Amino acid sequence: MTLGKKKYARAGRLVAGAVLSVAACAAHAQDAQQQARDAALSDGLSTAAGLLAGAVEMNPLGPVLAIGMKALTFQYASTLPDTQQPAVYATAAAMWSGATANNLCVTASLLTGGGFAPACIVLGVAWGMKTWNDTEHERQFWEGCAMLREYAQEPGLTCIYTPPQSQLASAPAPLVAAAELTAP
Repeated sequence: MTLGKKKYARAGRLVAGAVLSVAACAAHAQDAQQQARDAALSDGLSTAAGLLAGAVEMNPLGPVLAIGMKALTFQYASTLPDTQQPAVYATAAAMWSGATANNLCVTASLLTGGGFAPACIVLGVAWGMKTWNDTEHERQFWEGCAMLREYAQEPGLTCIYTPPQSQLASAPAPLVAAAELTAP
């Protein structure tokens, strides 16, 4: 089934642009679970944008299977202990955000003539690696929490993760003594 290219090309580009904007907004999240949720959503939206721009899905069942796999990933992660969940969420977020970057690049390439589409794979892999590296602090925190629980022999010990950005924002301003000030 084909849609009239001239009739729908302009509308498709407008919708693709709107979807690209929404998908790009999901790039920042606070914890691994929220980052995975945002990446799953942005992967789906960016796939839709690519299809609207004229990309062809290699496997026609791909989008349906992707939704199912995402749901299974979140279900599986919810059954794990809290110390193991961040690694699963970080892995999922890295894959889906890398796929989002690839999809956005392919869509932009299609909308501008397709000249740089091969570079999109490299961009997707690089963005996935960046996302994985960005979650290192949280993953290390929960690994440390698991070791602390084991060492203290307190499996129910409460660990509360605070992202590094939040720690800096809530830190009190340093006090400066008058003796430390110098005249200009």
